[in-house]
Amino acid sequence: MGYPETLEVLARLHVDARFRQAWLQDAQAAMAPYALTPREREALAGADAIVVERAGRMLDGHRLSRVHEHLPWADPAVRPGLLPVLRDFLQEALPELLNREEAIAFCRYLEAAPRGTLPPYLADLARCERLRISLAWGLEPMAGPTHVESFQYPVTEVLAALAQPGWPQVAVRSVRVEYLKVPGLPAVMVRAL
Repeated sequence: MGYPETLEVLARLHVDARFRQAWLQDAQAAMAPYALTPREREALAGADAIVVERAGRMLDGHRLSRVHEHLPWADPAVRPGLLPVLRDFLQEALPELLNREEAIAFCRYLEAAPRGTLPPYLADLARCERLRISLAWGLEPMAGPTHVESFQYPVTEVLAALAQPGWPQVAVRSVRVEYLKVPGLPAVMVRAL
């Protein structure tokens, strides 16, 4: 009892946005499931809320930069409606160890269900990007040097249009996309067939 639980509470305060929010609202209730000594409970509850909140914002900012590294279009400053979705993602998904896994987790999050007022093609775009990252790093199997996927929207056109701010208007139009593995590098080339 005690030390491992204390470390777990401290870690969760740092990485788990939901736990951190619960702790900020009622520290004693948030820590109730942990077998802490009264002294440990008192010490953890007495942590400076401003410091805890600031550390959480720093981690959230770090996680967003990790996603942005692999998904440059995932920039809430130029994509209306994306900030609340990113915040929800930070609340619902625990941090991943590697940047690519963080970006893949965000893609899976976007694929799972429609998000707010975001464009309907976003799930296809997220799947396209998840495959790009996963295939590049060998996280998904490829039968040969290429992999082909079908999408409901012209995702390669969407990606090109995302060089500009905002969300492009895109109509439903099926497209097949080829991923060509670059030998010896964690990269794939993507093109519409």
